[in-house]
Amino acid sequence: MANHVRFGVTFHKINGVAKGKLNEIYKRIRSPNGGDAKTWFSDMFVEGSNTYEITEKYDWTIEHIGPKWSYLEEWDEEGFYGYSAWSAPEAGLTKLLTILSEFDPKMVTSLSYEDEGPNFAGMSIFEGDEMVDGSEYDWDEIREQVINDSDRLNDDSYDEDTETWVDDEAEDIFQEEMWETINDWQMALINSTVELLLEEQEEEILQDE
Repeated sequence: MANHVRFGVTFHKINGVAKGKLNEIYKRIRSPNGGDAKTWFSDMFVEGSNTYEITEKYDWTIEHIGPKWSYLEEWDEEGFYGYSAWSAPEAGLTKLLTILSEFDPKMVTSLSYEDEGPNFAGMSIFEGDEMVDGSEYDWDEIREQVINDSDRLNDDSYDEDTETWVDDEAEDIFQEEMWETINDWQMALINSTVELLLEEQEEEILQDE
């Protein structure tokens, strides 16, 4: 089975007009209809010649969304959450932000994501539809970060030569602390970058007055 990548999108700053457009786009999302049916991220882009049948085909999603499939679980004016195959739907988010930034070019958005392994985890910050900051950790960096942040693990907990934990207890501790460490790292980078962006925008407004 393909690796699932969990992702979350947060709209940190978005004006009322862009929010109205977002809600209009959300209305295109179909409810799952029985069996193993899923809610497609690509439903947001059904318009004109882009039908549901076209936008859920793998070749379309790979070109316009990124992963061959990407599903939504929750969505509202604050953001949306879901999971996709092998990678985060960054192309799809950029496509959405291109639409919304016509109504709010200074909107501020973040994307966070993590592979179920986790083989990688990362985040991106956007102003309008332009990515202004981003970072990604691979498995080795995640492991090192967890060990560095842990009060119960140390450099001897993992043998890099054999690529194994020193014992089951060390591995269990890593599994317990891993996701919290990833989330803390993502939120720290996102919050600091968003705060800086908003401060810069405020300064621009004051200079124009």
